[in-house]
Amino acid sequence: MNGPRHLWSGDWEDESSAHAEGLAARRGRPEEPAEPEPVAPTPRESWIRRAIRRLRSVRAPSRRRVRLALLATFLTLLGATAAYAVISDSSTTNKNPQPVVATSGEAWLGVKFANAPVRGALVSSVDPGSPAATAGIRPGDLITQLDTEPIVAPAVFASAISGLQPGDKVDIQLQRGASQYTTRVVLASRPARTP
Repeated sequence: MNGPRHLWSGDWEDESSAHAEGLAARRGRPEEPAEPEPVAPTPRESWIRRAIRRLRSVRAPSRRRVRLALLATFLTLLGATAAYAVISDSSTTNKNPQPVVATSGEAWLGVKFANAPVRGALVSSVDPGSPAATAGIRPGDLITQLDTEPIVAPAVFASAISGLQPGDKVDIQLQRGASQYTTRVVLASRPARTP
């Protein structure tokens, strides 16, 4: 029985020279190509992981582009606000009001309606000094009911008013923004403008 080998036993010299010769012999002959390791099939990647991977690969926009986009948005909103202010100022302010003279016995409220795809009659303008102005009706209000009759279109409102007389009192239900209001209006005679 052989005992354990130790470096000081002297056997290492024989073993190391034999090892060196074996290495030299192997280096001299061409290496055999190693067989590629079989690749284990990967499970299908979930759509969530694919989406996350795509999002990570998308390059974030530069700060300059973000600033330009914000500036363009701000200027667009500023322009829209200015246009709205000009339009609303010109439609509500009558710089040279004409004197109003009553000419007929037809009932008159003093509003004009916009052609809008809404259920009701959308007020586009209110004549100064009219029964509507006195009752507090403003442009942008949506008239939804006249007394007990629901108003679904401006034509329905005009038809309902035409059956009334000057001096009649009517309750008008209107929507202003998210709020509902009811106001009492005393109808007047239709005026004629004088030059």
